[in-house]
Amino acid sequence: MGRTRMTGDERREQILDVAHAIVDAEGFHAATPRRVAEAAGVTRTVLYQQFGDMAGLFVTLIDRESALAVHQYLDAFAGLSDGVRDDPFLSAFEAAVRAVDGHPATWRLFLLPAEGAPPLLYERLAERQEAVQKVMEANLVEEYPGLADPEYIARAVHASGRELLRLRLTDPEGATVERLIDAVRTLRTFVPVSRAGDGGA
Repeated sequence: MGRTRMTGDERREQILDVAHAIVDAEGFHAATPRRVAEAAGVTRTVLYQQFGDMAGLFVTLIDRESALAVHQYLDAFAGLSDGVRDDPFLSAFEAAVRAVDGHPATWRLFLLPAEGAPPLLYERLAERQEAVQKVMEANLVEEYPGLADPEYIARAVHASGRELLRLRLTDPEGATVERLIDAVRTLRTFVPVSRAGDGGA
């Protein structure tokens, strides 16, 4: 029985998977048209037909992995216990740690960008980070109406969280889940907040 021919969408996903594996292991500079095409078992013509050029492939890859990261995070958040979800700081971070642990290659793309990435990729990363910070700011304002300067607090919390998640990826033995959660719990105590009903302005 002959092999089933891939559809255009399946071939596209296969090429993206191959490119991601190369980038994750060796950096963007290693994902040349020839290398990706050969590893995917296609011609460079097929690669260009699918993505236009390598910049197009990389942008498509980052968009795909960004969407996957959102779903991974939401799935992880849904799996948290009710007690953890009552704390917005800890729940957001623990869900992120679970997502990172479950799909490290996806999260390395954002938290530890590989060498040789095109400028457009960094622009997309900056857009994603800004979007996350805006959501975090809105959540902080809702949870802590008396929070002083929620924009900058959100940026500081986001930056701290990213650094801790990087440590989880680069030093998983040292950066245990328990140690990271304890660090976030301690950081939370320094946020000047007044919960609704606590007499905050």
